[in-house]
Amino acid sequence: MALYAQTSGTQSTNSGTFVPIPGLSLTLPEGVGTSALVILNLPMPYAQGNDYPGATVGITVNGTALGVAASFTYNEQVPSSTGRVPTTLVVSVPLAGAPQTIAGVWYGVRGSTVIIDTPATLSAILD
Repeated sequence: MALYAQTSGTQSTNSGTFVPIPGLSLTLPEGVGTSALVILNLPMPYAQGNDYPGATVGITVNGTALGVAASFTYNEQVPSSTGRVPTTLVVSVPLAGAPQTIAGVWYGVRGSTVIIDTPATLSAILD
């Protein structure tokens, strides 16, 4: 079984802490003894700022961030242009005795504004 969510339109954040990426949330079914492979894919994000801009993305389970994250920053303090930086995070989430809500989350590094203007996805593949 596969579950899938996709963003639409332009999304952005300048939060300094994890906030949900609008539209990227799924509910995993219960399933003790198995897990879901969860994939958060931002194929064309970019960041703007004046202190080596970048982004960090993660996944939450029932509102709690997992201990792994993906990140990117630019090599220049103030980039002359903001190139696209494909970013993907893949984690295994153990299923529980009750449904769990997973969500893609993000924040801007060092005060950056992070922008996605192409569809980003959150997928879960279950045994």
